[in-house]
Amino acid sequence: MNLDDLKIQLNKKLEENQSFEMMLGGVSRFKNFSSSSVAQKIKNSLITEILFSVIMLLIFICVTAFSKYESIKIYFGIFAIVILLFTVLLVFLLKKTNDLTASSLTVKQNLKSLHSLLSDFLKKYFQFTMLLIPICLIFSGYLGYTDAQQNINTFYIIPSSVNLKKQMIFILVFLVLFIVGMYYFTKWYLKKLYGNHLKELELMIAQLDS
Repeated sequence: MNLDDLKIQLNKKLEENQSFEMMLGGVSRFKNFSSSSVAQKIKNSLITEILFSVIMLLIFICVTAFSKYESIKIYFGIFAIVILLFTVLLVFLLKKTNDLTASSLTVKQNLKSLHSLLSDFLKKYFQFTMLLIPICLIFSGYLGYTDAQQNINTFYIIPSSVNLKKQMIFILVFLVLFIVGMYYFTKWYLKKLYGNHLKELELMIAQLDS
């Protein structure tokens, strides 16, 4: 082997070593990013929603305490309990997220566990919201009907001068628009708050698998 061939082989070896070191450095930075940055984003989203839920809970409690209408007291009182239970669930999820990020599992195991936890939460969150919408509408309709039967004057969005047929058409259109609107709003809201983080986790897991 002549001197030129030896130099070529040495240069190739050096290039391979440099590439390997760069790859290790990239993996190291990636692991640090995946185990802290994304998890922190998820925690921030959970904390934001917990604070929002607490504010809504206080509003519902105030309405329940100070409203002069019994039906409104019942409605807001019951859903104040629902919000309270949901807030407890969010706090539990935040604790689980903290436990995962502080665990001694590998980066890949942590990411997969966090992805599974968040994915399951979002699925149940969406299902619960879609189930709650008709329950809210039926319950509010029942309370409004009860008030009408007892000749209790509460607020109405339809003037009494409008005939029954037009009232039914208005109510039907309102219900359809409300349900469709809530469906797309919930999907947008969950994607904005958690969906992007979920996709980021999926991308990281895929990169670690490759």
